[in-house]
Amino acid sequence: MQITKMTEIIYDYFTSRIKFGYFKKGERLPSIPNIRKQFGVSALTVRTVLKQMKEEGYIETTERTPATVIFQPDEQSEQQYIEYFLSHKDGMDDICRSSDIIFGPIIQLYFQKQDKASLKRMQSKLRKASSHTVKPIIMFYADAIQSLNNSLILNLHWEMARYLSIPYLRPPLNFEDSNAQAMDHIRQILQLLVTNQAGQAARETELFNEGVIYQFLKRLESLYTPGEPIGQIPFHWHIYREHPQLCYTIAAEIMSKVDRQVYEQGEFLPSCKALSIEYGVSFITARRTVSLLNEMCITESLNGIGARIISESSSASPDLQHPQIQRALSLFLQSLHLGSLTCKNAAIHTLSSLESFQSLEHEIQSLINTEKTYFTGGTCLRFIGDNSPSPFIKEVYKQVYHLLLWGYSLHRFYKTPENINYYETSSIKLLENLQNRDIEAFADLLSELLSSGLNTTRDILIQLGINEKELI
Repeated sequence: MQITKMTEIIYDYFTSRIKFGYFKKGERLPSIPNIRKQFGVSALTVRTVLKQMKEEGYIETTERTPATVIFQPDEQSEQQYIEYFLSHKDGMDDICRSSDIIFGPIIQLYFQKQDKASLKRMQSKLRKASSHTVKPIIMFYADAIQSLNNSLILNLHWEMARYLSIPYLRPPLNFEDSNAQAMDHIRQILQLLVTNQAGQAARETELFNEGVIYQFLKRLESLYTPGEPIGQIPFHWHIYREHPQLCYTIAAEIMSKVDRQVYEQGEFLPSCKALSIEYGVSFITARRTVSLLNEMCITESLNGIGARIISESSSASPDLQHPQIQRALSLFLQSLHLGSLTCKNAAIHTLSSLESFQSLEHEIQSLINTEKTYFTGGTCLRFIGDNSPSPFIKEVYKQVYHLLLWGYSLHRFYKTPENINYYETSSIKLLENLQNRDIEAFADLLSELLSSGLNTTRDILIQLGINEKELI
């Protein structure tokens, strides 16, 4: 799991558009307040990015006015532009085919919430942005995601935009007709929303994104002079930007092994020296990892012996006054939210591509037998991440599963008689659906299970003292 700061995302976002001609020399970037709102970051973060861009010769800044572009692309930049997108072609093709599985339910939920006043504001923004088609496109997606109050989903949106670089919205290379297509598309979406056709609006958004990116890549291929084959760069979702210590990545890997019973309850972890060798990190990083696991009440360190996996029956709740613990549990809740919104589509897409679900059936049956059915939802998401035919869906669900592991120390709070009965009953029905190959029923029930888990977890975190305003 690679580590990236939000400053890097914003830097890449704007420098790629300057280098590839979207922002031309002499044009102004958005103002600091607008960039803050767009990415959900502080003014200090934006100023840090602009300072770096100024030092590298991309922009010039003056007090109280937006930054001005001073970089002028040359022919070499044009060729680099083409090579960049062709090296991302496989990943872009996959995202065109499968990103709606993730973002479709989010966009449709957003569309359904719009009223006459919000549509009027959107139409006003569209008129003001008519010279730069990218603005209303980004507005649609960013507004939709920001309305969820889930920074994890917003992070995924910007990481995907970073990877794609919104290629079909670039004016050069005689692609002006793509701009016209995009503008017509936005008008069509607004008209569908005015007439209460949110579902059709979401579908039109999906078709537009698929079709225009495909056309764009085909044009680039026709302009490119073949030489050596271009290696493909896959999409990666970078997350832990607010605390870039390696110990968070390693702790998630260890919790994954606890979840999969590679490390049993009561068993000791390898020594810090052994962990440092296994993960290729310093001894100090290994010690910080164990300390973090202790704080999360996953392990306990015994003097002179080592760190032991705490049994669920004896585990305490983590110290929620610790800011890093609160952030980890907030990410857990956000990942559960993302899973609950998208799992229906993702489950249908994945299971429909498989001839057998036997391994998932065995895992759910084992959870029923050992009375650990509160793990069922996460187990299903991990299966989707391991088996999806889409590399994009695999990457997203792999990361979602790792974030869900931060809730490991809360599992004892789920063990009320009512919750135990609900999880067991749901797990038995999920198993029956798999055995009957009723994929639709399985997907519906999984969505219901995760949504229920989201509400339960939110209540638990509030009871444990986390401010309700900081939660979804």
